[in-house]
Amino acid sequence: MPAQCRIDFNARMTENRRRTLLHNQVAQLYDRARPGYPTALFDDIVSYANLADDARVLEVGCGTGQATLPMARRGYTIDCLEPGAQMASIARAKLAAFPRVKVTCASFEAYSCSPATYDLLLSATAFHWTDPRIRFQKAHELLAEDSTLALFWHRSAQTEASRAFFDAVQRIYQAVAPELISDYVQPPQPDAVATEYEGLIPASGFFADLAIRKHYVATEYSARAYIDLLGTFSDHQRLDESRRRKLLAGVEQLINEEFAGSIIRETVALLYLARRI
Repeated sequence: MPAQCRIDFNARMTENRRRTLLHNQVAQLYDRARPGYPTALFDDIVSYANLADDARVLEVGCGTGQATLPMARRGYTIDCLEPGAQMASIARAKLAAFPRVKVTCASFEAYSCSPATYDLLLSATAFHWTDPRIRFQKAHELLAEDSTLALFWHRSAQTEASRAFFDAVQRIYQAVAPELISDYVQPPQPDAVATEYEGLIPASGFFADLAIRKHYVATEYSARAYIDLLGTFSDHQRLDESRRRKLLAGVEQLINEEFAGSIIRETVALLYLARRI
């Protein structure tokens, strides 16, 4: 962490941040099961931001470093914030070979630094956990003029490759956890993946020149690997233990018995790029 930056350990914890700490309880599983991001996505960021070799990057919610590593390999100075101690520990070990990368166990809300310190602020599947009342203003303050905000997520999608599985698994969710159906059983076509930050980013008044990039990804999962992935989702974790076990056992049995032990999970790596005004 730069000398001119500090952590406010009394910063108020939001409900969203409490949910992020659920990930910390399964940090090893998270690191093993969560997918990375396409190389082309990072190419998009570097191209849009026109990053110099000595660029300074702030990553909000680095997790175990899945998105940090591709940027670290490009040589940038990266300050990573991760509120989960176990997640941060794994990230430090993974990034130990990159002396220009520092991982600090802290939330975005608790972090303060000199204005205009960074050339890029990026957040991978984490920015939605930050406090919506301050997140865009704070990002604006930390970024230099004309610098870049890059936010990205994996969003579930569905084509014929995965339709049969999602149709079949619906009966298990309906019986055990119907409140999760919309997110995990009925994903949209890749072109129809919702872009909710398309309005939020310009409406903040702090960023302009919005660009949205979508990268389609299809990944084959064994039954066990898919269950591991579901076990890292905070809403699955928040189910009571009996329902969670029943749900995961039912999904695993379905994959093994009706889909020969593996399924295709389709996602869109959805990237928002915007320039600081």
